[in-house]
Amino acid sequence: MQTEATSTHWVIDPVHTRIRFESKYLLLTSVSGWFNEFEGTVRSSAENFTNSEVNVTIYSQSLYTGNEERDNHLRSPDFFDAMNHPIISFRSKQVEAVAQELRVKGDLIIKNITQTIEFTCRYIGSICDPQGNKKAGLVADIALNRKDFNITWNQYLDNYGVVVSDEVNLHCDIQLLKLK
Repeated sequence: MQTEATSTHWVIDPVHTRIRFESKYLLLTSVSGWFNEFEGTVRSSAENFTNSEVNVTIYSQSLYTGNEERDNHLRSPDFFDAMNHPIISFRSKQVEAVAQELRVKGDLIIKNITQTIEFTCRYIGSICDPQGNKKAGLVADIALNRKDFNITWNQYLDNYGVVVSDEVNLHCDIQLLKLK
């Protein structure tokens, strides 16, 4: 476990971070959206973020796909049930370097259902912004089965399949701000 004196604290920069989701509609085309409100912290003792502690909170009410009717349906009890489950959270259990990537393992909680997930994250690098703040960039891609979180609504189309695929892909472009 890291000590306070040797760890570096980072926060997610919400202005320069995007958490995007995508799923197949009619199993033909992808429909995507993103969450507009989230926050997170990273505590790390290594420059490349191995052995980090990661905590992320996403506010489910903030999802946006560009279609108000679809957004309201996704916020409804059929999907995220945002009124009763306003928070999606992730807490890492392990972050380790594997080749040029980070393997992140942790608990994802959606609708009060906890699933341990594992995904890879690519560390892009660090740089100081024009104001002298240290920033770091990471990219993560995560594939989830929505049914694992009791998001089961669907509509069956005769012999042609379903309206929404079970697989949901998350793509996260993350910019961290180092706290002084």
